[in-house]
Amino acid sequence: MEEIVTSFGGYITHYGYGALFGLFFLGILGMPLPEETLLVFSGFLVSTGQLKLVPTFIACFLGSISAMTSAYWIGRTLGFSFIERYGKKLGLGYSLYKKTEGWFNKVGKWALPLGYFIPGVRQFTAYFAGITRLPFPTFMLYTYSGGLFWSVLFVTLGWQLGERWDEVFNLIARNLAIFFVAVFALIAAWSFWRMRRAQSKPKRGNHT
Repeated sequence: MEEIVTSFGGYITHYGYGALFGLFFLGILGMPLPEETLLVFSGFLVSTGQLKLVPTFIACFLGSISAMTSAYWIGRTLGFSFIERYGKKLGLGYSLYKKTEGWFNKVGKWALPLGYFIPGVRQFTAYFAGITRLPFPTFMLYTYSGGLFWSVLFVTLGWQLGERWDEVFNLIARNLAIFFVAVFALIAAWSFWRMRRAQSKPKRGNHT
């Protein structure tokens, strides 16, 4: 935690909300930054009076969803075109991709809000949503609501913990990640069960 404070504390304090926006934008796009830690640390700065609560929420939220939206359109314009053009030729598992595309549009959209709480996942969900051409309004609904909850939760946590933020943060973040992995696994299992159940039912019109 001391490394986080040393690396980003002065930067955030000096450049304020613009620094927060930039850090979350770059982190979500794929730069290796500890986003949850930065959220809680920002909340701590609110508790000390160096930042204001509402602008901190807004900067973190806008930085994250701007990056997610950019990643979506990168995936949709570049990734989708590449796979459609070269997937079959280069053996990129095109048939598997097409099956995943349908699944993601039905169930994988839940990975967008839940993935915020799973380190290493949130950086990929938006790209994949774009590649699979998840409808943009659906993407916005799930991504923006998840980003809002994620930002508010961790900034509030740092604000309320104050000086104790670094003592309990790792435990809370790790347990939240495990919880949301379990939630997504349950959603995926439920979806798979429904799909198998639908396939096992006899189709109408087959009776003689």
